[in-house]
Amino acid sequence: MSSKTEFNNDSFLKLIDHLFKPLGSHISFAESVEDWNDIISTDFLGRAKSSSSRVEEMLDHYNAKNNLKWRTFRENISSIKLFTDVAYITLHLKHTSPQYKLLSGIETFLADTNDVIDQYSTSLHWITNELIESSKLVGLDQDNSHNQDLYRAIESPRGQLPSDLKKGHIDNPEQVIVSLATSYLNLASESVLLKKISKLHCDDYRELVPNSISENSIRLLESKFHNLQSLYDTYISSSDIEKLDCDLKLIRGHASIVYHLLEASTLLIHYYERHIMLIPVQTQTETCIPISTEKILDILVNYYINYAEQFLTAGKNLCKKVIKKYAEEGKIDVSVPVYRGFHVRPSTLVSKIIQHYGSEVFLHIGGVKYDASSPMNLFRVNEEINAVKRRNLAQNINSLKTITAFENRDDYEKGLKEIFHELLEDNKIINYASEFSLPDIKTISEETLGEFANRAIANLLAQGKIDLRTDLVVTFVGDKRVLADLEILASCGYGEDCYGNNVVLPEELSYLRK
Repeated sequence: MSSKTEFNNDSFLKLIDHLFKPLGSHISFAESVEDWNDIISTDFLGRAKSSSSRVEEMLDHYNAKNNLKWRTFRENISSIKLFTDVAYITLHLKHTSPQYKLLSGIETFLADTNDVIDQYSTSLHWITNELIESSKLVGLDQDNSHNQDLYRAIESPRGQLPSDLKKGHIDNPEQVIVSLATSYLNLASESVLLKKISKLHCDDYRELVPNSISENSIRLLESKFHNLQSLYDTYISSSDIEKLDCDLKLIRGHASIVYHLLEASTLLIHYYERHIMLIPVQTQTETCIPISTEKILDILVNYYINYAEQFLTAGKNLCKKVIKKYAEEGKIDVSVPVYRGFHVRPSTLVSKIIQHYGSEVFLHIGGVKYDASSPMNLFRVNEEINAVKRRNLAQNINSLKTITAFENRDDYEKGLKEIFHELLEDNKIINYASEFSLPDIKTISEETLGEFANRAIANLLAQGKIDLRTDLVVTFVGDKRVLADLEILASCGYGEDCYGNNVVLPEELSYLRK
């Protein structure tokens, strides 16, 4: 029969005291400095984050967050870890963003970055005081001497080491460059939420987390930008492609800064969800939190997310420029959608394919050019398609023998039925109505049977009860990669059969299902 081992508090205290010594030393140094802004360096922040992570890990292993005695100490350790981490990232942005070759706005960004770092400096100063007090309450040794030389600032040399390693060679650099730019644009299309959030009024900030964004959603976006940065570093920076185009480093720079801004956003949202949201709103001002709820949300939206959206948009414009420069142009002739031409579904699918690649593609018909990336522009193509259908209708009606068989105006209704059935049998008309009847319209003086029939059938067409078959084709001109997928889309009826029922798209177009 086994007995439950009694927990040894003294042994636990010794363990945490041992792990806390390095962090205590960093705090001791920080407290010895008059101006906290003087110690906000990547060296101090990195050491403090690493030390606090080790302590937090062990506290969590022993369930300290659910223990009345240790809970406050553990909360302060978590705060130190998070704010040294987010401050480290922000300081990294300050130091490296000038090297990212950003297109614009860097001066304003750096000024705002300094303001955010100042806020973290104040918050960290507050947290360390709280941590010292809570460490006393749990009985940790307060003799945490520090080695002043350990934190002595070392002047950083200017410039960089020469790039003297041999670069790999890629035979098809244009394809790699276009692929990188396309990947960026695809990721940008998944990030539309950032723009919506950046435009929110401050009164709506409290409803933001977790209703609009959460740690999970921003972390997922962050990881995708990290993957994009890794893609560049793996396949481009280690090759000779970078020398071909100076815009490539710009793309990498924009992807990197967006990644780091989202990385810091994830940490702040984590803190808000795990720590602040659990505190009732009416007691938050009385509770020991290092930074107010309003300030955290303000920094999150107006600094991290707002600048992520700004740099993301600048990068999008850059990628479109690169694609336009390198994409190989071609043209294809394809049939128009059978069911009602370029209505909502076909137009949307066409535009999504073009937007997926980030290229310019134009549709040509009747001597007019339309921007095929816009569904609204494609809707306008139907005006030309319907005009052609109406002209073809008149020709088809006038070619029928029935036209000459009914010369008396009183027989026009009967003649209309014969004409309609003949067109239906010749597969010139598609009937969509389950309960069909010809329109009850009056003849006009001096009107021929052909004119009367043309008017009646055009009336049915306008009501959407029928459609007219046509062998009309349109021409798409632009990026060959896009054209290849548009050709596949057209071959499967633009995602519809002739009655407007959805058709499963082939695997090559699986990205349209997102």
